[in-house]
Amino acid sequence: MPIEHHKSIGSNIRKWRTVKGIKQVTLAHEIGISKGTLSKIENDKAAISIQKLQKIAIVLNTRLSLLLTDPSDILCSVTDKI
Repeated sequence: MPIEHHKSIGSNIRKWRTVKGIKQVTLAHEIGISKGTLSKIENDKAAISIQKLQKIAIVLNTRLSLLLTDPSDILCSVTDKI
């Protein structure tokens, strides 16, 4: 069942994928969708199921909750503490 996501989940997926150095075509293949579908998700033009979101977290070797968080928010909070 697709989850209706707020406007930033797709862009967060793209940011985390980029941080991890994984190409869009590779991630799409690993989670079993087309590159075009992943592009629509990353551009917030398509919903994503929780199952696919969990697969993305596994491929990116990260927690699901982090896909819901903008990586720049986390990086800023870490650098603020230094």
